Amino acid sequence: MDQRKLHVWQPVKNLVKGNITEANFNFSDENGLCIRLIDIKGNSVDIIYDKVSNIQDYVWSFRYAGEIPRSDLSPAVQEAYKRASNIDKTAACFFKMTNSDLIEWFDQLGWLGSNEIPNVEHHLYIYNDGVFEVISDYEPKFVINNK
Repeated sequence: MDQRKLHVWQPVKNLVKGNITEANFNFSDENGLCIRLIDIKGNSVDIIYDKVSNIQDYVWSFRYAGEIPRSDLSPAVQEAYKRASNIDKTAACFFKMTNSDLIEWFDQLGWLGSNEIPNVEHHLYIYNDGVFEVISDYEPKFVINNK
């Protein structure tokens, strides 16, 4: 049985729900990880992981998958929206996952479950063509750019 559970996370409300048509990312040793999502109206948000985490890197793990390989998330997304309250239903949402398969896979060394390392979160940024997933021990900065 699938134990994964998504939780709606809406730190910004400037992107049109279901219409994030463009995405890219950049990672550098100087600036960390930046994911840019752009909606159909040209509004964008930069999601910036620029703090050094407890493992002396900006994020614990990062992956990108196309829309079709991650279609397994559709039921969990629908369930998360049913449970969500106090969100702008016209704006895009992001997600946090509990009982994460990615954290479980990443934790093969046992670090993430130990008392020496703080709790990490699995952040998901779903857009029309794919999914960006980040494991981090802090929430990123969000920089809004409206057209």
